[in-house]
Amino acid sequence: MARQVSYPGVYIDEFAPAAPIQGVGTNLAAFLGPCGDGEPNNPTKLTSFDRFKALFGGQPLQGFFLWHAVNGFFECGGSQCYIVRVSNGSYSQLGYETPPATALTDASGNPLIRVRARVLGPQNPPIQVQVVRKNLMSTAFLYQVAATTQIATAAGRTVTVNPGHGVQFRAGDFVTLTNAIPQSEQVQILQISGDTLRIAGNLANAYAAGDSIRLSDPSVGTTVVRIVFQPVSTPPAGVLVPGAMLTINSGANQDAEMVDSVQTERFTFGGAQTTTYRVTFREGLRRSFNIALPNVPVQSEEFDFVVSQGAATKTYSNLSIDPQYPDYFLQVINSDGSRLVNVERVEPPSPSLPPNNMPAVQGPTALNPGNPENLSALVDNDYQNAIDSLRQVPAVNLIAIPDASARPAVQQALITHCEQTADRFAVLDAAPNLEPFGSGAVKGVDGQRQGLDSARGYAALYYPWLRVPAITGGDPVLVPPSGHVCGIIARSDELRGVHKAPANEIVDGSLGVDRLMSDEDQGILNLQGINVIRVFRNGARPMLWGARTTATDTNWQYVNIRRLFLFLEKSIQEGIRWAVFEPNNTGLWAKLRRSISDFLTRVWRDGALFGETADKAFYVRIDEVLNPPSTQALGRLYIEIGVRPSYPAEFIIVRIGIWYGGTEVTES
Repeated sequence: MARQVSYPGVYIDEFAPAAPIQGVGTNLAAFLGPCGDGEPNNPTKLTSFDRFKALFGGQPLQGFFLWHAVNGFFECGGSQCYIVRVSNGSYSQLGYETPPATALTDASGNPLIRVRARVLGPQNPPIQVQVVRKNLMSTAFLYQVAATTQIATAAGRTVTVNPGHGVQFRAGDFVTLTNAIPQSEQVQILQISGDTLRIAGNLANAYAAGDSIRLSDPSVGTTVVRIVFQPVSTPPAGVLVPGAMLTINSGANQDAEMVDSVQTERFTFGGAQTTTYRVTFREGLRRSFNIALPNVPVQSEEFDFVVSQGAATKTYSNLSIDPQYPDYFLQVINSDGSRLVNVERVEPPSPSLPPNNMPAVQGPTALNPGNPENLSALVDNDYQNAIDSLRQVPAVNLIAIPDASARPAVQQALITHCEQTADRFAVLDAAPNLEPFGSGAVKGVDGQRQGLDSARGYAALYYPWLRVPAITGGDPVLVPPSGHVCGIIARSDELRGVHKAPANEIVDGSLGVDRLMSDEDQGILNLQGINVIRVFRNGARPMLWGARTTATDTNWQYVNIRRLFLFLEKSIQEGIRWAVFEPNNTGLWAKLRRSISDFLTRVWRDGALFGETADKAFYVRIDEVLNPPSTQALGRLYIEIGVRPSYPAEFIIVRIGIWYGGTEVTES
């Protein structure tokens, strides 16, 4: 709303049109399957095959194909993907799921840290963990100026101390002045010049030479204190830093706070060099302290985390629970490549205040045994759990499960997942060793296809398997094609766009195919929605020679048409989210129509839509017929968009005739 116009002059009001719609990504794949390492059912994003090998295993598992699929994806031009490990094993653990186990607690007894073994299954001998509390700052005290420091003169906003004593103070210090009556007041130092202190505000009391001045006692709410180390003048390395927890003790009076910043202050007093540390806490003190001599001790709060298995012991020393601390326990433990365990903080975090939010002392405690992984006993539900984990990753566009080619229920579950999320596409593998056509008891790929219908084309089936080099040398090995196909789709999207049919593409990284197909063979399979990988001449490289979905509705029979609409729908959905809760009036309609039209015009110019002009390629309708008053009263706004996609030229028919310069003879 414009500001009120009240005085003569020029008023400026800024305005902006509707934000342009940005196209979403289309080539982020996800691969699911058993592998040698990694956390089950935890989608992990990768940008290279080397990273996959580092996290999930440097060698393929015998009889499983996730390793080969991811390798094929990157070889064929894929750039980034998610990996989900499928497993039926569980970890040895403390504080995880059934059976319930006690997590490591804080000093108040609240669950604080979960611990699990790094590898699946029970460990023999069992892994044990232990917590030991530490205090590395045993010689630190709250700083107080020398007892001999006295006022020389004081008047107005100036206080002069006896000669040579001014170096003990710093701008920002709060000091307490006391006269002989006695009367006291607390003031803050703004500036120091030699032994003269400039303070904020005028003094309330009169002071004479010999009256006392000292640093004020820290009170409730104080965020800055000064610390000194005696007899050693420096703290242990790496302890007094942001993220450290410091506890101030004065008999039964105790308070712990987290350090936000530390400033070192050095000066020479009484012929000796002194160093103090100005510590700023994140929050104010919850208690007050009297820092009159003797000094009040200050200690740090750290802990050691000890992991042992049999005679082997690993100690992670001097850890903190704060992420700002250099030795933050999560970072130190989980980044250690030789670790036996992973740790994580329990969420929501403990409500305990410092220092009770530190881990409680814990003697050696064995992790509860987990279940061993038995890949020969994997069931369809293990794959279903992995599929469900992808619901938390909305950016995924392609999904492949290379080890589910002979699991119809898993492939059907993947199709259902894609149909329900309505923003991703399933790349399916033919089962191994299938003939093109079934006969009697012999099942063919045409029989597998019958169980993979997706009415609106959210899946595609690829046949046959590929021959790829064996990593140990020797004869090539057969692998399912879905990983290579996802790489081809990602490459095609990057180079041409999602509207280009991902076919007539060389399958990089492959040496051949399991079965050679004739044109007649492919013709039958193609009409059934089975995409064939062909080798057209001896020694030639395999080519992806099909781009059909498993749709029963022929409007969605092409891979690029289905994926183009996924791209358009998600881009528009995200691009007009700004309009939610805007006033539903003709002004909003015009903004939305313009924003969507601009986006579709760009898509048309890229060649995704058919038409000589943009108005022949799409339309955007927002009017009162779609949105009568009764609809508006329900808080709804309906937008109708029609687009004319560019279909692939799958069949090119060339008509050739004899022309005699006036007479035409045509062969059809």
